Amino acid sequence: MNQLAVSFSLSWRLLKQEFKRGELTIMLLALVLSVSSVFALAMFSERLQMALQVKSAEFLAADRVLESSREIDPNWQVQAQQLELNTSEQIRFSSMLFANDYMQLTAIRAVDEYYPLRGKVMLTDAAWTSGQETELNVKAGEIWLDSKSVSQLKVKLGDWIEIGATKLKFSQIIDTVPDADLNVFNASAMAIMHIDDVAATQVIQPASRIGYLLSFSGEFDQLTEYEDYLLPLLNRDIHRWRSTESDESAMLRAVERAEQYFLLASLLGIVLAATAIAVAASRFCERHFDLVAIIKTLGGSTKQIKWIFNSQLVSLMVIGIVLGLSIGYVGQIVIMQLLAEYLPEQIPQVGMRPWWLAVLTGSISLALFSVYPLLKLFAIPPLRVLRRDIEGFQAKDWLNWLVSALAIFLLMWIYSQNIKLSLALLLSAGGITLVLLLLARSTIWTSRKAGANAGSAFKLAVAGLYRRATSNSVQLISFTLAIELLLIVLVLRNDLLAQWQSQLPEQTPNHFVINVNDFDIDNFKADFAEKGIEVEQTYPVTRGRLIAINGEFVRDRVSKEEEQVADEDAPRSIGRELNLTAGADLPDENEIVQGTWFSDLPAEQQAQNHVSVEQRLAERMKLNLGDELTFNVGGIEFTAIISSLRTVKWESMKPNFFMIFNPQTMQDFAATHIASFYVPSDKKPELSGLLMNYPSVSLIDVDAIIQQIREIIQQVSLAVEFILILVVCAGILVFIAQTQASMFERKQELVILRTLGASSKFLRASVLIEFVVLGALAGLFAALANEVALYILQTEVFKMQASFHLEYWLVGIITGAALVGCLGLMSCWRMMQINTQALLRSLS
Repeated sequence: MNQLAVSFSLSWRLLKQEFKRGELTIMLLALVLSVSSVFALAMFSERLQMALQVKSAEFLAADRVLESSREIDPNWQVQAQQLELNTSEQIRFSSMLFANDYMQLTAIRAVDEYYPLRGKVMLTDAAWTSGQETELNVKAGEIWLDSKSVSQLKVKLGDWIEIGATKLKFSQIIDTVPDADLNVFNASAMAIMHIDDVAATQVIQPASRIGYLLSFSGEFDQLTEYEDYLLPLLNRDIHRWRSTESDESAMLRAVERAEQYFLLASLLGIVLAATAIAVAASRFCERHFDLVAIIKTLGGSTKQIKWIFNSQLVSLMVIGIVLGLSIGYVGQIVIMQLLAEYLPEQIPQVGMRPWWLAVLTGSISLALFSVYPLLKLFAIPPLRVLRRDIEGFQAKDWLNWLVSALAIFLLMWIYSQNIKLSLALLLSAGGITLVLLLLARSTIWTSRKAGANAGSAFKLAVAGLYRRATSNSVQLISFTLAIELLLIVLVLRNDLLAQWQSQLPEQTPNHFVINVNDFDIDNFKADFAEKGIEVEQTYPVTRGRLIAINGEFVRDRVSKEEEQVADEDAPRSIGRELNLTAGADLPDENEIVQGTWFSDLPAEQQAQNHVSVEQRLAERMKLNLGDELTFNVGGIEFTAIISSLRTVKWESMKPNFFMIFNPQTMQDFAATHIASFYVPSDKKPELSGLLMNYPSVSLIDVDAIIQQIREIIQQVSLAVEFILILVVCAGILVFIAQTQASMFERKQELVILRTLGASSKFLRASVLIEFVVLGALAGLFAALANEVALYILQTEVFKMQASFHLEYWLVGIITGAALVGCLGLMSCWRMMQINTQALLRSLS
């Protein structure tokens, strides 16, 4: 016990002495910055993700929604309320509305007073004009109508609307609802009434098609607990569970990719921070080789030495973690305040995850990255007092790499909770590191001949690269990985922003029309053109079902009433009717990835029936070029050959289709037309008059949805910019730690060169050239590794089209040379300003 007390006392005195001398500054700074950057990244990205999830939940009008074709068990709502979740009931059905001798088939939403749980209903004073958010809720005895219903029924506020066996008072005009159905093919007029009035209408009969909804909102933990309770009880033939994660809207896909980017950037930030700690820990132990040899010479035991240095590291860890958490917490508050006007209004508070994540990052990094250096330190023999080239630990470097890989994988797994992504990043990084090690060693060893006769600053710099071949190889790999990670974050950021901005450019179509009769289409276009509204492209639409593939009937239910199923070995069906279209021209933002478009087919094939299939649908159903698909349209069957596969930009806010036929295939089938177009806000009031001549046409206004998506994208883009800055800071930390790691050896060389008469100007030029060459090589290798890593990430993680980034090769080389050169010169600047006598004293 007494020995432990003496060891701890000696450890504390050494720690205070080294703090005074500044020998632990780099390591403490690395630990503080790694903990603070990880904490700030985790806190900021988690709060922003939660805010975006709350925002995206507005598109469901809730956090979770249970849809059912039958009445929902009331016990499920009771269980949700016991978990302190907010709930809202809704019934959806279609019914005829009557008013002023007019009638309109309308989609009815019967809601309670809690609807919507997320988002706001937007009301307007006049049909087809923009609305404002409201806090009002529909009351019993009232009905709210959308613009189409108002136009078709020719009613004004206060009129009575007949629905089934009762009448309700028309009290508000709906502009849009947060959970609007964006499936334009299923769109129809909409009305909202109170759920208590449903019974009085008597429209729900045993054979009625009814949709029952139960919506939930609340804290994430309570929602997760409720999902664990509810999901095993659901029948997938009856129920559908929806969440922001499972929904597939364009906005939610953008948010999902942003969250993937946050996760990836944060993981790369952790790798960079951990690398800085590893470099500092290695240098910390190397500094004390001589001290350990002296202590052993004076009779100190290995146990005492372990206590001394382990207690130093624990003390350093506690100080670094406390400072890192403090700085990170204050920093993210300042950043949130600076960005307040650009971020969502409601920024939720997060739990303890960022706190323990930051603590674990600091603890694991310091512990695991110190294992190998400490083993070397504890094994130093007393004989080193006489021979400073002796090192007692003879283990190979593979042990250091193994422990470092374990540490990095553990940190990534703890942070991401995604073992697949963590393993993919680790294995790709490992493979790239091995290649870089070979390139680094071969490149640096080739400098031997160039530096053999050092008579200029350049030759001296190249000679320095060779003399420190081993340490420079490690530095080159660290610089390369840091630049590569920065390039990955930068390129993905630019690609994501470009994709989001191209998704919704100015004058993106904000209205759809469906059910335009074929004989009305020319007049329809002309009438809109007179008002300055261009309807450029329309598509004929026919409803049909895929029934066979290559003559083999697909697995599908015969009807909704009959539960008979086709042969289980038969091809899988789509499961519903499709909206089929035909056209001679490839639609905008569709791209042929396999096969040939109709107009480019050989002349002998032009008269055959051909179909182009969306690529992901083809992959899901295992369809190939040349397959014969049999369809049923209105009781008539026909077959078409797959001549091409297409990619479709579903988020383009334009009509898109799974199946497109050549014109002659569909020429004998009746069709209505669909189109999308842009309407300026000042022309929206004219839509009502235009549509009066076309009573069958349905108009869908998605302007509010587009504005909401743009707002989300702006906030996500800003978050991407901020996270890029944090990762850059973590990368700079790696550069600083690596350049500082070689300072002792450089001091020794500087003393010798000064003694031989080298000038400060000559030495500064040599140091600058050495670091510039090292940085340029790191940038070149980073650009090469960047292309490999980006291909994997873009295709496998972000589901984006892979591309080659030639411009970033130049960016990598210039950035590496400039950044490493400047940081290296700055690190050595003070050392080159002091005289030779002071340098000698600093080495003692």
